[in-house]
Amino acid sequence: MHARLASYLRDNRDQIIENWLTEVEIPAPAGSSEGESGVVPYEFYTSAFDSVLAIIQGGNSSAETAATRPTHEEGQLNRFLGLTCECRDHCFGGRVCLELQEAGLDAFMSVFSEEWDSEHEFSALDRECCQDLIQHALSGFFGREVELCIHRARRDDCPFNAESNVRL
Repeated sequence: MHARLASYLRDNRDQIIENWLTEVEIPAPAGSSEGESGVVPYEFYTSAFDSVLAIIQGGNSSAETAATRPTHEEGQLNRFLGLTCECRDHCFGGRVCLELQEAGLDAFMSVFSEEWDSEHEFSALDRECCQDLIQHALSGFFGREVELCIHRARRDDCPFNAESNVRL
């Protein structure tokens, strides 16, 4: 199943990245006009796609591999978070990492829709299994990004900041 899924995703790479790019809605950086949307570099999507695909092919998102390890020790989100987009204050749904992960799952799953998979290459059960594998891979990728995010330590409203979540 992993090899078949990886092959299918690879064949539909451009469509997935395009959907991910157009569907994600993240807040603009601090100081921008109200209502502006943030921007994530195209390079992030391609790199994230490749990492997710590598996790699926490897079958294990908990083991750190070269594919899951960001190219820089500070993580990929750190290269643009705060510059082209920003997390919303006191808003769980406004977290860039969570928004990217959710939009990523939607983008990956878009190529499994009835309209896209017109030859019915995947059954309903296959699609459900694929969704679980993709979600697991996305969680592994973004989990690593969250671990390396320098912004979470600076923000007491980040849900992933352990210090702010500890209540005595």
